[in-house]
Amino acid sequence: MVEQGEIIERLRELAQEKNFLELKNFLSQYSPDDIAEMLDQLDDVELAVSVLDVLPLEDSADILMSIYPEFRTKILKVLPPEKIVKFIEELPSDDGADILDELEEEEVDEVLKLLPDEDEEKLRELSSHPEESAGSLMAHEVEQLPGSYTVAQAIADLVRFGDDIEEIFQIFITDEDGKLLGTVPIQRLLVSSPISRLSDIADRVEIVVPVNADKEQVADMFRRKDVVSAPVVDENGKLLGRITIDDVLDVVDEEASEDLYKMVGIEVEEGEAVHDVRRRIPWLLVAFGGELISGFVLKHFSSTLRQTILLASFIPLIMALGGNVGMQSAAVMIRRITLSRWGHSHHRKAVVKEILSGIMLGLIMGVLLFAIGVFWGEARVGAIAAVSIFAAMTISASVGSTLPVVLSKIGVDPAFATGPFITTFNDVIGLFIYLLIATAMSHML
Repeated sequence: MVEQGEIIERLRELAQEKNFLELKNFLSQYSPDDIAEMLDQLDDVELAVSVLDVLPLEDSADILMSIYPEFRTKILKVLPPEKIVKFIEELPSDDGADILDELEEEEVDEVLKLLPDEDEEKLRELSSHPEESAGSLMAHEVEQLPGSYTVAQAIADLVRFGDDIEEIFQIFITDEDGKLLGTVPIQRLLVSSPISRLSDIADRVEIVVPVNADKEQVADMFRRKDVVSAPVVDENGKLLGRITIDDVLDVVDEEASEDLYKMVGIEVEEGEAVHDVRRRIPWLLVAFGGELISGFVLKHFSSTLRQTILLASFIPLIMALGGNVGMQSAAVMIRRITLSRWGHSHHRKAVVKEILSGIMLGLIMGVLLFAIGVFWGEARVGAIAAVSIFAAMTISASVGSTLPVVLSKIGVDPAFATGPFITTFNDVIGLFIYLLIATAMSHML
């Protein structure tokens, strides 16, 4: 069996040799997703352009949309507008709008001028919606029929839909003004009487997505209702387009990546380079300043440390465990806030539970530290460490669980509660508590 590394190396060789006929035959063995994965690993713009040029336009368009956004942006920068137009015409309107979002403003205008008037109007309308709204996710291509149609007329029109829409899950039924009335599953058309009116066999729509709804709310709707497609309507109930499960999965992936980056102090937009030092340095400077405070704390309590050098042995452990508990509590609360539909008051019980968890964990770790102190023959130092770890973990859990809620209330992404900020805060607080307690209990030494 040929290993993936050998396959990728063969792809590189054929592209570099410019043996395009053999390259095309070689790529015909693999699906667009497989090819996109190979190109992502190679991270070579010139090679990727060669691959897109030799394959059929339909496959090339699918590959382009399967490539990671950061790499796709690099490819789009070197493609001529005429080529980009061909890709946009081949893709659903929502994917076409995504491509435009990754272009520079002057490039967007140039590409739009080359499109047919109808396509240009659709893409301008899609691009006008706020980036975080449902409107930015929807595709204009939608299976829409009047409720007055018969089943026989609807089946005949499926041929027309098939030319424009990749997957047809259901037919959306509208009135004469284009307002959404209901939906008819495709399989029902096959078992219903040909003369039945669509309005008579239609179901109530499970999910109706307002065009201005937040993308995360849309993802939550799909998760709760377990649907694969949903209509998008304006404030008057007029059908504008549809959102499918693949769009929602993209949102979930994007939001998860964004939150993960924020939790470690990296803030980037989709398609931007995560390796850009300028994106990372601000939060590292926050961490630098915070840890510098830790140095001042150590200097201030140096006389306490000089009394018993064993006290210093517990410093890394207390700082690490306090920060770890704080991160755990913050992660739990951020996840709850992200999925919650009940507002901030619903989080109070969760905050209390996290604080109680911090207390219990602090007690357990305190007992262990005291036992270690006894084992080392320094029961008094073990007692100081035990009291300190209990206080540090309790405070860390309290801060980690409440801070995301506070940030969410004031409109700040709660993911900022983790990463360098909470880690640095807990390091300083844990160290300060430990040395303060050690100083206060110094008469025991």
